[in-house]
Amino acid sequence: MVMQINTNTSASDAYRELAAAQTSLAQPTVAISSGLASTESVVAADSVDFEGKTRAVSAENTLAAASRLTNSAMAEQMVDLTRASILAQPVTAVSAQANQANSDVLQLLRPAA
Repeated sequence: MVMQINTNTSASDAYRELAAAQTSLAQPTVAISSGLASTESVVAADSVDFEGKTRAVSAENTLAAASRLTNSAMAEQMVDLTRASILAQPVTAVSAQANQANSDVLQLLRPAA
C-alpha cells in the first residue's frame, strides 16, 4: 500500500490508517498465540494423562510379577512338603510294623488263661 502525505490532515489520516493496519495485524497474531497456547495446554494434558496411564500399567505389571513370584514360592513350598510327606510314609510304616512285632512278642509271653 502506497500513501502520499502532503498535508497535516493527510499525515494524520495516514497515521490513523497505519495504526488501524497494525491493530488488524495484531489480532491474527493474538489469535494464533492463543491457539498455540491452547494446543500446548492440550499437549501438556495429554502428556500428563499418558504418564499417568504409563504409571498405572507399570504398577499393574509389578503387581503381576510379584504375584507370579509368590505363586512360584508357594509351589516350591508345596513340593517340599509333599516330598517330606512321601519320605515320612515308609518310616511310619516301618515303625508301625516294629510296634506290631513288639505287641506280638508280648502276647506270646503272656500266660495262657
